[in-house]
Amino acid sequence: MASLNSSLAIATQSLQAQELEIQTTNNNIANANTAGYTRETVTLSEATPSQDGSVTIGNGVSIDGVSSVRDQLLTLQIQQQTSEQSSAEAQVNALSQIQTLFPSSGASLSSSLSTFFTSLSALSDNASSTADRETVIQSAQALVSQFNTISAGLTGPASGLNSTVSSDVSQINQLTAQAASLNHELGQQGSGGQNSGPIGDQLSQVETQLAALTNITVTHSSQGDSITTGSGTPLVLGNQSYALSTTTNSSGNVQVLDQSGNDITSTISSGDLGGTIKVRDTQIPSLLNSLDTLANQFATAFNAAQASGYDQNGNAGAALFTIPTTVAGSAAAISLATTDPTAIAASSDGSSGGNGNVAKLTALQTSPLASGQSATAQSANLVYQIGSLTQTATTNSTSIQQSLTALNNQQGSISGVSTDEESADLIQYQQAYEAAAKVINTIQSLFETTIDMVVQN
Repeated sequence: MASLNSSLAIATQSLQAQELEIQTTNNNIANANTAGYTRETVTLSEATPSQDGSVTIGNGVSIDGVSSVRDQLLTLQIQQQTSEQSSAEAQVNALSQIQTLFPSSGASLSSSLSTFFTSLSALSDNASSTADRETVIQSAQALVSQFNTISAGLTGPASGLNSTVSSDVSQINQLTAQAASLNHELGQQGSGGQNSGPIGDQLSQVETQLAALTNITVTHSSQGDSITTGSGTPLVLGNQSYALSTTTNSSGNVQVLDQSGNDITSTISSGDLGGTIKVRDTQIPSLLNSLDTLANQFATAFNAAQASGYDQNGNAGAALFTIPTTVAGSAAAISLATTDPTAIAASSDGSSGGNGNVAKLTALQTSPLASGQSATAQSANLVYQIGSLTQTATTNSTSIQQSLTALNNQQGSISGVSTDEESADLIQYQQAYEAAAKVINTIQSLFETTIDMVVQN
């Protein structure tokens, strides 16, 4: 049966509920500009009513708790896009440095090839000219130096990229240890694995930072968040973190190992770590292979053309370039076999002033090599290759950043704090609080009246 006591209890519950609403709103306003803060709301529900005969009597309000407003699917999308953005940015930074080795104008491999063939063409007019022959040797040396310099420029960045891999792994381990600690705190608070409140905000920020470093998968459970790499390697399970480690392979590259010592380098596909590994293990080797192929095929073909003619002394043409027997390492190892100007096999008949073999030598500028492309075309393709890789990474970075900005704006509209909305809510809660207080005052007056009636009787 309804009574003044039950009415007082309902009014008191209402007062407590509105007080919590006001406190939560105040906290939201205070953290409106706090990075990573997620708006909190109070969840209220109708208390279980009482049955008095055929009459159902309400029992006021129940406070279910305070929770943070999060869209887990949106958070997952942001983490994925953050990983892709960081990967693209890492590629842009590394490739932009490498691109300087392949200028489209000025001192370049293409210009060195062109200069070399131009100097050879001059022998058609005067194959006996010592000055022209010396120019050929000088331009050949400049071409060799270009191959050597570009090769060194491609292999050199590996050291810096290896340092980035080691640094990223160290940061990942620090963040996973922090995530495990936050999971432990969530468990102690009995939050049931829901990422709500300040700890949930911190955990979400840690996970976003992890996503910027490598591809991760986050699973929410009653034991907190489980975090694995995209390939399933565990990083955090409950309050336990699993550290990654590094080792150096026979090629001198830093490899990433899981907690069991398994090499997972090839499974890391995004984040700063994934982008760095992609440049180091895929893109640079591809460029270096193209450069080595050009150096090897060009030198082989030119030496063969030399062998078909005769030098200025009437001897059969000898190799002008020295190269390895394998394609790999050709650009780094290519060198001049001789610096003797008379060694240029310009003659086709053995006469000292003959120029019949010059046409075969200069034809290599446009004739297909073993790859099916001329030396000039292969050189231009190298410029295109590095330019295409850089442009693709840049385009991806810009596109993903736009998508990420849109997702963050969408998240802000859901989880962010609007001071206008909070101020309006504050007025509503204040009015409800005042109304509950008025009910309590009314009940108090009724109690006093009832007491007076009993005393008078």
